[in-house]
Amino acid sequence: MDKQTKEQGQKYSNNVIDSMKDILNKLNSEDDNEHDSAVEELFHYGLSISKEIVINYLISWGGPAYRLQITFNEDNELVSIKPQYQDWFTKWVTMDTTEEQDKILNDFVFNLHLEEIVLNQ
Repeated sequence: MDKQTKEQGQKYSNNVIDSMKDILNKLNSEDDNEHDSAVEELFHYGLSISKEIVINYLISWGGPAYRLQITFNEDNELVSIKPQYQDWFTKWVTMDTTEEQDKILNDFVFNLHLEEIVLNQ
């Protein structure tokens, strides 16, 4: 992501969160009309709600730990596979992969048949 896009995105995100804060402030209003208006504004604020299913496929644990964070959309279609590494007392970090590695990861996850085993329970 280039610097300009990141800066624009951060500014936009700050504005959205500020408007959410305004709605929350109105929700706490003692004025019943303002509160009711804020409830309606809250429920009409977003455009849609979608659900993703994240599966953490742990390959090794301890220090170091390694997993594949596999995400499916609400139609059980594969969205992403993120190989992640974690050492003792650190956060999970997503590893960069090559195009060839992406193909291997996709083939591996495809052959796990997660959509049949895990997602259709």
